[in-house]
Amino acid sequence: MSGCAETKIVATVIKEITPSAPTGTYKVGNPYEINGVWYYPEEDPHYDQEGIASWYGDPFHGRTTANGETYDMNELTAAHKTLPMPVYVRVTNLENGRSLVLRVNDRGPFVSGRIIDVSRRAAQLLDFQQAGTTHVRVQVVDQETELTYAELGGQPVVPDETLVIAPAPSVQLTEYEISGERFVQIGAYSDADNAFVVSNALTDVGEVQVHRVTNDDGALYRVRLGPYASEDAAEVVLRDVAMRGYPEAVIVVDQ
Repeated sequence: MSGCAETKIVATVIKEITPSAPTGTYKVGNPYEINGVWYYPEEDPHYDQEGIASWYGDPFHGRTTANGETYDMNELTAAHKTLPMPVYVRVTNLENGRSLVLRVNDRGPFVSGRIIDVSRRAAQLLDFQQAGTTHVRVQVVDQETELTYAELGGQPVVPDETLVIAPAPSVQLTEYEISGERFVQIGAYSDADNAFVVSNALTDVGEVQVHRVTNDDGALYRVRLGPYASEDAAEVVLRDVAMRGYPEAVIVVDQ
């Protein structure tokens, strides 16, 4: 009887615990090499893999994560080798059935056979801190609903807020207080994947944003560069993106 009661309480607690909001930048990242192995970060809303999870705490506590956040081993976060940051994943401990949603904000683990490195707090809640590792299933989920791509009926997992694509590490993810600021708008796409392909191709031009906007006809994903302080600065970027194959780009001003 006591064992059943304890399981029910734990399940309830884990269900009510959610990761804190991201403070770093949205970043997919370029291919990189660690110890002779190449990794290729990419958007993967279908991600669903099983493997070994480990956890990390000291001496990483307080250090800057790969997307500019400050690592807190008491938060519900995780490190992954290729998923974008931040992205939310459901991690299920297949050895005891416990499940938790975590925010990926760092890179790792770079140990063969391991697919995710979770924070110390996550390891405690998933009940493998003492063991050090466990067999898990990792699935990308929507932040608001905590449902997978498949559970959402095939809809792309894209948050409603502005996504900042791979800006400089020092830039913080904030909502712009726009007042007459100029942007170079590359286009508006009904397919989120197309928007991300375009945005990733322009990260070396400047700060790229993907805005999700909705109307009666559905959602559009608007790709923009900026903001720029002057018309001249925006014109320079407009000419640059036109030469790169986006002649339909325009300068827009948000009031």
